[in-house]
Parts: sequence; structure tokens; C-alpha cells
Amino acid sequence: MARKRKSQVEKVMNFLNAGKKLTAKTAISRFGIYRLAAVIHILRNTFSMNITTDNKKGFASYSLTPK
Repeated sequence: MARKRKSQVEKVMNFLNAGKKLTAKTAISRFGIYRLAAVIHILRNTFSMNITTDNKKGFASYSLTPK
């Protein structure tokens, strides 16, 4: 049987649910995702995830907002 690969959305969702912060550089190196903002948009709108964006260092860093 063939093993199903995880989608980009699933990879990012699992990474953020683990309590880690994600940047575009990390997304490219770990997951091969070049359009991280598009994946974050899907997670926010389709899955209603409460993701915050930190732009203080000159690039976006995404993390889950604690409940």
C-alpha cells in the first residue's frame, strides 16, 4: 500500500500545534513551502486557527495564540 504524504497545510498545522514559531525561512528549509502566507491564510479562514504574526524583526514569524 502506498503511504499518503502530508499536505503543506497539515505540516504547518502540526508544527504550530507543537507550540513552535514558524518563519518563511524555516518553512522553506523544513517543508519546502515557498508561499507560507497562503498556507497561514488557509489555516486562519478554513480551520479557524488563531495565528498571530510578529513583524518586529523585519520578517514575519507565525505562532498560535494561547487560549
